[in-house]
Amino acid sequence: MKALINSVLLFFLVSQGFTQGIIQGKVHDAKAKEMSFANVLLWNKPDSAMVKGVVSDESGNFIFKEIPKGEYYVEVHILGYAKTHSPVFSFLGTEKNNLATIILVQEDQNLEEVTVVATRPFFELEQGKMVVNVANSISAAGLSVIDVLDRSPGVMVNRQSNSLSVLGKNGVVILMNGHRFRMPMEAAYQMLAGLNSSDVEKIEIITVPPANYDADGDAGFINIVMKKDNDMIGTNGILTIGQGYGSGYNGNMSFSLNHQGPKFSWFGILSATYVDQVQEWEAFRGNNNGFEDIGIETTTDRFGTRKAINYQAGFDYKLTTNTILSGLVSGYNNRWDMTAPNVTKSSYSISPDTLVRMTTIEENYWSHIMGNINLQHTFQNGQVISTNIDYLTYKNSNPSWYTIMNYNESNDLISSEEFRITKDTPIDLWVTDLNHSMKIGKSIAVESGLRATFSKFTNTVVFEEKLGSDWLIDPKFTNDGLLNEDILAAFSSAKINFDEKTTLNAGVRYENTQTNLTTVSGEKIVDRHYGDFFPTTFLSRKINADNLIQVSYGRRITRPTFNEMAPFVFFSDPFSFFAGNENILPTYTNTFKTDYSYKSMLFFVQYSTDKNVIASFQPTLDEETNTVFLRTENLDQRQTVAMMVAFPLKITSWWETQNNFTANYQRVNSELNGEIYEVDQKGIQVVLTNTFTLPKKYTIELMGNYNSPTINGYFNWLSRGFVNLGVQKDFEKAGVLRVSCNDIFETSQLRWRSFEGAELEFSGRLQFEKRVFMATYTYKFGNSKIQGTRNRKVGSQEEQRRVTN
Repeated sequence: MKALINSVLLFFLVSQGFTQGIIQGKVHDAKAKEMSFANVLLWNKPDSAMVKGVVSDESGNFIFKEIPKGEYYVEVHILGYAKTHSPVFSFLGTEKNNLATIILVQEDQNLEEVTVVATRPFFELEQGKMVVNVANSISAAGLSVIDVLDRSPGVMVNRQSNSLSVLGKNGVVILMNGHRFRMPMEAAYQMLAGLNSSDVEKIEIITVPPANYDADGDAGFINIVMKKDNDMIGTNGILTIGQGYGSGYNGNMSFSLNHQGPKFSWFGILSATYVDQVQEWEAFRGNNNGFEDIGIETTTDRFGTRKAINYQAGFDYKLTTNTILSGLVSGYNNRWDMTAPNVTKSSYSISPDTLVRMTTIEENYWSHIMGNINLQHTFQNGQVISTNIDYLTYKNSNPSWYTIMNYNESNDLISSEEFRITKDTPIDLWVTDLNHSMKIGKSIAVESGLRATFSKFTNTVVFEEKLGSDWLIDPKFTNDGLLNEDILAAFSSAKINFDEKTTLNAGVRYENTQTNLTTVSGEKIVDRHYGDFFPTTFLSRKINADNLIQVSYGRRITRPTFNEMAPFVFFSDPFSFFAGNENILPTYTNTFKTDYSYKSMLFFVQYSTDKNVIASFQPTLDEETNTVFLRTENLDQRQTVAMMVAFPLKITSWWETQNNFTANYQRVNSELNGEIYEVDQKGIQVVLTNTFTLPKKYTIELMGNYNSPTINGYFNWLSRGFVNLGVQKDFEKAGVLRVSCNDIFETSQLRWRSFEGAELEFSGRLQFEKRVFMATYTYKFGNSKIQGTRNRKVGSQEEQRRVTN
């Protein structure tokens, strides 16, 4: 630790030693009026390269700091005035150079409205987060947010479990506009699967969240930032329509209205998605039951349809100049219907082989409504206090029906059976919070808060088998659960600006959790009560205009999702079951991270340790029935080292590339199925995006993505990748048309395989969708300059990951 402190101090001393000179001046008009907010650019005379750009302050002053020795000139321009240059001057790089006042001359012609469009890089580094600018991606048009996440740096979408992982870790928390939605991960996944990417401005990947966020989520947060416009009074709207075809029809629509008034503002968003899909599933399992070798092979085509509607409406009302009352209602309805004819071949080394044909019909319906009231007041001394009260309700109905036909080795029908499973999970949450922020002097900002979350849900599973014309309940798989979980939290954090280059943001959070899971009759299943502190620290240093370095540390917890603990069962094939596990423990994580950026190049290194890792789909074999239960289990220890580099390249004036490379190393130590094992895995992810800017407002985007294998407890997710192509035509006021083809070579499929030498061998693949062709049209109407909805905190958005299906 002493060596680390000395190294940090040496770093600051060395960087201070390279401080360079200052160039400053003033901007006036011909009448000596001070010109504020003028664009002032410093150019290098020898190569005509821009060195820096600033904006003049309210008094017309501008200043360039840390300028090396050289020959320069200054260029100033502002709307309505002719562009003006200073004389070329020599600068020694160590002094303070005061330039003569630059005089702007008003242009003769009257200019109409000028629209300036800035293109942001596809990847950016901000304090503690990686930013993916979705609005810049052409091939993302018409896709869902889940599809966009699937191509984001370090993010992996698991379409089998409806879950996400970041840098090989599953404890992901979803946020919207900086604040977390309190919904099940399954529910969050369904919402994002039905949300159009055309409504999204950018995605922020935050692997070390600060103390004002909940400590939940060992992988960090994914923040979905919705689009908004500039600050003016008026009304506007956006209409987006997408039509496409993959293995079936794909269609989506999004409509939004936004009104900004002097005191009262409101907005509404409605989006709908319809998708027909044919998913290909193949799986193999091999083991020895102590008597003979057994191999079970399953193949099926899953014919599925998704229908989704997302909606959101809210208002802001200024009670006084400093007091705002806000309300928000949001929700969705998402229905998944699937029919899957399944063929399972069982091969035995001694016994006769068998064949089973099983048809599965499944419905999975989610509905959700959230209501929020927010009150915020800003005092004259700059202090801000805000409070939220939220109520959320979810309903999940997931019935399934199974028809099984059993054949002998001669393909003669020997028996048949039918059974059905109903699963109903209503969920209710109340959330309230109180937050306070203030400044101490000019360099310290303090934020503190309290939050209380009260969750309740019931999970009822009924398994029935048909005997003759009657349906009889099977108590082996029939069960119910009632969960009550209360989380009380308090936090305080301080942001200290030591100078204009160095910032420290440190805080601590305390969370007390009480979890009780019982049967409806009152029998205890889980009874836990625990409290912990979760500190976070961020230190950033801006060496100069081109170089920024950050170091951070955070401790986090990943609580098991509600449905991971609740009892349930779902059949993949006659010999494989998905089930819940009430004995799951929370995961504790410590993360250390260093970020560095040089101009547009981004680089980070991250190291994390996890205890009691929550890993999904871990197999447990019942040798008596030769049945495998796939359920969530705890792995003892996991260590992860990850690093990433991202940089743009401008090949020609019309061809630019964005290159992203992520590498990670994981080591897992645990015991499962009576085996003590230690495995490690090296992995990479490569995302390459090529953008071609053509005449007449045409743009082409070609994107490639590759993911190498990653560890998931007892088995590996194998490598996968895809190539996407998109073409855009901008008709300016008439709208924007985008045409894309995603997964051109149909290589994006989920594959898995157990480790070599494992006593229980299994492997398989799921191709979620074939190549998809999409055409998307976006039209904006009304006042295009009005302000977007106020980005305020909704208290209940801190818990919306906690239930899965």
